[in-house]
Amino acid sequence: MLADQSNPANLDDAARATMRFLEAGRADLAAPYVDAILKAAPTHQTAHRLNAMRQIIAREEPATRGAANLGARRAISQGQIDLVAFHVDLPAAPSGIHEQIDYKGVLRLAFQAAAQRAPRARRVILTDQSTGFPDDIGAHEILRFSIDPRFIMFERTRLQAAYLQNLDDDRACVLMDTDVVVNRDPVEALEAGFDVGLTWRSGFPDAPFNGGLILIADARRGRAFMNRVLDCYTRLSADVQLARLFGKDLKSWWGDQFALAIVIGYRAFAERRSDAMQLDDVKVAFLPCAEYNLTLEPGQNYDRAALRQKFFIHFKGNRKGMLGKYVQMMAANAL
Repeated sequence: MLADQSNPANLDDAARATMRFLEAGRADLAAPYVDAILKAAPTHQTAHRLNAMRQIIAREEPATRGAANLGARRAISQGQIDLVAFHVDLPAAPSGIHEQIDYKGVLRLAFQAAAQRAPRARRVILTDQSTGFPDDIGAHEILRFSIDPRFIMFERTRLQAAYLQNLDDDRACVLMDTDVVVNRDPVEALEAGFDVGLTWRSGFPDAPFNGGLILIADARRGRAFMNRVLDCYTRLSADVQLARLFGKDLKSWWGDQFALAIVIGYRAFAERRSDAMQLDDVKVAFLPCAEYNLTLEPGQNYDRAALRQKFFIHFKGNRKGMLGKYVQMMAANAL
């Protein structure tokens, strides 16, 4: 039984309880708290945000799930790795909250870092039929597809799945945002014994996995996994009620990370007993962002020796202005 939710302190308590349950993947236990908050504060933005999160986390995808050990390391050479970025020119940032960024300039710098830390890896761009790139972008290959720019995150997922369809079975790849810097040779990460590696972070109950970096160590099983995510995303984005809750078509933003978490299973991930899951015949590793996909924050002092141990540095959102200086320091062997 909930306390009187007309009391602001009780509303705060209810919101905290809701977040605890959502972080545990228990939308069922969060539901009465969300309903009480909505009743007490029907127009409050937080109430609607919690309700939207509850609805997403309640979704389930049938699969056989169980704990897995990463087991024996597999041999992958740097020359077998594709670093695959996605970029399409858009008139405005699709999130609605990020500044206009020179993404091609960012990608050129990111590929410079990749050429330094993983010189034998192939650098690939997935894009549309019209986006132009400068000659010095640093890609070995630019692959063009017909896309709908209104649904940019869905199209990224679709193109990533399409890329994996044609990836030779003896190759591995890193599906990465344009603002991801290869900070350390990715071979060691990809050899760890998983098929798919997802980077995760706390504090985002409905989006625990960052879709801006996905490691595919086994092309065949990675292909099956991404096809499954794309299928889930297709069904998710067809839900009109969810679109109304989020105020945005999930094909344009957010939906890719929701689909990743639904396929893994929110509750299964929250209650995991190891850092890897057997998802049917795909072994998925859960790699902490702090080690594999680190986001640097402005004004923070970082130990350089510790930074050298991070596999990828992600200059998300409006942090992209920091990327150029970081790559310059890498080139000067200061990092």
